[in-house]
Order: sequence, then structure tokens, then C-alpha cells
Amino acid sequence: MERIDDRHIEEIRHFLEESRGELERLVPLVRKHYRWGNLPEPEKASVYAVDGSRMARRLSGAIIYAVSASAVGDDIYYWNDIGTLFPYSNADDRIRIHMDTLEKRVGALAAETSDLVLMDGTISGAIIRPPHYANSTTRKLYTAHGRNLLEASLDFLEALDLKWREWRREFKKGIVSGPSLLARGREGKSVFQVLMEKGSKSLKRNLWWVADTENLIVLFEYLEYLHALDKLLGGEIASVAKTFYRSDIIQTVAEREKLKKVPIMVDTPVVASLTDRKGYLRFSSKVGSKEALAQMILDLMEHGFFKNLRDILVLNGRKIEGARIRPAYVRFADGGLIYLLEVPEKQDFEETLAKILSVAEDEYVIPLEYAHHSVVIKKKEFDAYVNAVLSALVGEDERFLDFLRYGREPLE
Repeated sequence: MERIDDRHIEEIRHFLEESRGELERLVPLVRKHYRWGNLPEPEKASVYAVDGSRMARRLSGAIIYAVSASAVGDDIYYWNDIGTLFPYSNADDRIRIHMDTLEKRVGALAAETSDLVLMDGTISGAIIRPPHYANSTTRKLYTAHGRNLLEASLDFLEALDLKWREWRREFKKGIVSGPSLLARGREGKSVFQVLMEKGSKSLKRNLWWVADTENLIVLFEYLEYLHALDKLLGGEIASVAKTFYRSDIIQTVAEREKLKKVPIMVDTPVVASLTDRKGYLRFSSKVGSKEALAQMILDLMEHGFFKNLRDILVLNGRKIEGARIRPAYVRFADGGLIYLLEVPEKQDFEETLAKILSVAEDEYVIPLEYAHHSVVIKKKEFDAYVNAVLSALVGEDERFLDFLRYGREPLE
């Protein structure tokens, strides 16, 4: 692409001109129904920000990946792990869930000793959109194994509660590193061996679980994620998203004004056009397609687990209709970018925003910026680390090489 093709410019210009026309029609209508509010005075507080990162390398017989999460505030905390997976379906999603689990854990542990924890991204996405593969796997396994699976899951969650105390002690040291998913077992023992040693009657009763071990590990990973999310929701938290594609305000205005055609546009440019002043605009989330919560998760809630998650969910039977979260678009500085802020309904919105403003500077929130830069896993460093690990392993046993070759080697 040595020179810019004029046709490309024309195509993009056409799109932008059409969008600007829609924008000019929408802004007056939005002003009729929404008010841009002034930011409250900052309130000094101990605020931590959490972010995560992941990196992976696909080899001939395995995927080796790294996940990391950090919390930055009065101190800095890190949680790092290197994991391996067979390159089956949903491997990428499982790696992302592993990272999300560490983020939620770090956030929950930081919340125990701070006034507020800020998460990068959205809280609502974690709550109202269960991973499809995990939900379907849970339903399939619960249909097949029923009571046995419920009892084994209860045993697993009780073991996680005990493990939480250990993680809390390690977290206070500042850096947690090493295996972080109980679902993957411990010290060469599978999770099933670990639970049986802890007295799991369900697993000892018969061998119902043997034919489904891999799917059960996937389910336990999902329970581990929900356990961390539930712990996080027990603290004072909020989230700030940099990238989001929502049209709640546009849809609301279209309904109230009885527009025949709903403009195909996201809220951000409309909200940004209302004013260039710092401030915020609160709105209500529009209910999208309703996800269904797996019955086993509801049954685990009935047994006393995931109470914070249950309290924040808006359920109609098993259907997730939303979450008790207050969203708002916020601009931290005059002329700055628009961000999406989410605050649980149990917290005072203005007070939470005032705490965030105590650590905001110019356009953004300083701890979130530091957390992002501190946690990024750099590809060059990751590759060097993996190469060193693989060299050590192949030095022990050359037969490992069949799993560890890389299909793109001839091209590099």
C-alpha cells in the first residue's frame, strides 16, 4: 500500500457524512430527555485499580500461555501464572477466563483493605453474559450426573473457600506466582484426587466422573471464575471502560420520540456532541437478548454460594434480565474522552464518583493507567521465557519435542 487510494477516502467520507447527518438529528432529541451533570467534589480515598493481560503460543501439541493481573493503589500487587492447554475448542476462551479470574481475585483481595476498587472494562459484562461454552457444558453435565455433580461442585467450592485464606496471606507479600487454578489440580494431583483426599463423598461413591474429566475441569474453571467474581462483588467497586459500543440512550430516545427508524449509531458520538464540558450523564441500560443461567448455578446459590452475584442479578426464572448496576457516561476533563462508568446500586453513585475523582488527572484515572502499564505481558519477554522453559524441558527428555514444535518455524 504505497499510496492512499482515493476510493478508500471517498468510501470513508461517505460513511462519516451519513453519520454526521444522523448525529445532527439526534442531539436535540437527546437533550430533551437527558441532562449533563456536574462532577462532584473529589473525596480523598484509598483507591486501587485492577487490570489484566494474557499472551499465548500455539505449539504442535499444546498451547502455552501466560496470564497476569495487577492492583495499583497505595501499594502494587501482582498475580502471575503460566498455563498449558491442549489446543481443543474453547482454548482461547478458557485462557481469557483464567485472566478474568485473576483480575477478579486481585480486585476482591484489594477491596478488603481499600475504600474502592476500580476494574478496567465493565462489571455488567461479567455478570449478565455467562461464557456460552461454560454454560452449555454445565447444562450437559448436570443433565448427565445430577446430584453427584452438585455434591462434587459444593465440595470444590468449599475447597476454594479454604484456598482463599491461603491466597490472602500470599497476596499481602505483593506478588503471587505459580499455579492459580485449583481446577487444574495441585502438585501433580488432579482436582479429583485433591477433592477425594479432602473427603468428597460424591467422587468416592463411584466413578461417574471418569468419562467426563476434561469437561468437568472446564466446569470447575468456570466455578472458580464465579467464585472470584462473587468475592469481588462483596466489596466497594466500580468499573471504567475505555472501549464500548452501546446504544442505550439512542434506543430510549427513539422509543420516547416514536421514531420510525432507529439510527444505526452508538451513544458515544452523540453524548460527546452534547457538550465539551467535564461531567457525567446517567442512563438506564436497555435489556438485550436474555441469557439463561444454568440450573446448577441456581442450585449452588440455594446452597449458600454466590450470594453477592445472586443479589446483583435481575432474574426472571433462569433468564438474566439485567443487573443492579448504575451506568453513566463520564468525562473527567473539559474536552476529554467519554468513558463508561458502572457502579453497583448498593453503593452511593455520587460518593463513588467523588472517590474516583480523587485519583483522576486530566482525561483519565491515574491508577488505571498505571495498572495497565504494569501488567502488560510483552511478547518478546514472553517468548524468551517460554523458549527458556522449553529448552530446559527438552534437555530433560527429547521426547517432549513432539509436543513442542511450532508450525511456523520455517517461516521465521
